Amino acid sequence: MKRTILILVVLFIVQVGFAIGINFYQPQADTNEGNGKLVATSTDGVDHMTIEDSDGSKVVLAKNGKDWQLPDLGNFPADGNKVDGLIRKLADLKEGLPIATSSGSVKRFKLAKDDFERRITLQKGKDVVATLYLGTSQGTHQIHARRDDQNEVYAVTMGSYDAPAKADDWIDATVLQISADDISKMDVNGLSLDATTAPAAKTGDTKADDKTASSENADKADADKAKTVVTWALANPADDQKLQPAAAATLAAMVAKIRISSVLGTDAKPAYGMDHPVLKMSLWLKGKDQPVDYVIGKSDGKDGDYTLKLSSRPEYFRIAGYTGKQLVEHADAKALLAAKPADAKPADAPSAADKVDKATH
Repeated sequence: MKRTILILVVLFIVQVGFAIGINFYQPQADTNEGNGKLVATSTDGVDHMTIEDSDGSKVVLAKNGKDWQLPDLGNFPADGNKVDGLIRKLADLKEGLPIATSSGSVKRFKLAKDDFERRITLQKGKDVVATLYLGTSQGTHQIHARRDDQNEVYAVTMGSYDAPAKADDWIDATVLQISADDISKMDVNGLSLDATTAPAAKTGDTKADDKTASSENADKADADKAKTVVTWALANPADDQKLQPAAAATLAAMVAKIRISSVLGTDAKPAYGMDHPVLKMSLWLKGKDQPVDYVIGKSDGKDGDYTLKLSSRPEYFRIAGYTGKQLVEHADAKALLAAKPADAKPADAPSAADKVDKATH
């Protein structure tokens, strides 16, 4: 009898536990099937984004027309693709099933209002669309997150590195870039270099009697006609100077594709090394009457970075150490000019045989 009662009690406990489990789990399964968005409101039209981190760093990004800017850097251009990419990533984040729902878990996962890895605020004008908190890492490419209006903690696919809180990580690093083909003249280290443009040699079918050329060959011939070759030459070479055109072309390409590392502001500082620049050069662009002066100084920092100033912009820029070093080396006259033969002598200098012949007569 006692054995029967004990079995019935155990079965009753199992049934109660199973019922509780079903009741606890089922409502969440009904409401969180992995399709809910962490950002509940549409992000279309978002024109302001603020990102903060736990160290007190903060970056504000604002949209002006189609372009993103950094208001705290004097509306310096931001990397629009990167900004739009982050907004799309945030808009696509799925809630799934919450891994925690208590107010205590908010602090444990570093998602509190006064303790977080990232706080991201999206706005349309002055209206806040969403405020998201990113906290501790869940694993590879996953992080804990929550909305400002809830305690539910979710694991989402992204990382805090996707939302840096420093302006330098959002600047348009290509803002100084130009087309090398637009450079018509360079003055560097006492040398004046001119670019001449000529049509490239045709590579298509040149047989005059081939009247059945395919449309593919015709298109290729048209493309060849549009191509040009840029050749560099010294404007006023000395008798012993010979330019290496390829070296000049390399320098032009390097200057045209400069990437900046950070914006240093508009005030010159002694640490920039601009009082004793390591490189000064001027570029003339096609269709422009005035040159753009480039001045590069060597920074005092241990990282060996360089400071760049253009006459066409008010800011000072930091460029990577290897970039500055390569520019200085390729702009050196020794790199641009062909080396003089070690045994070179004036054409009218008498040879040793001539001297002997004169001496015997």
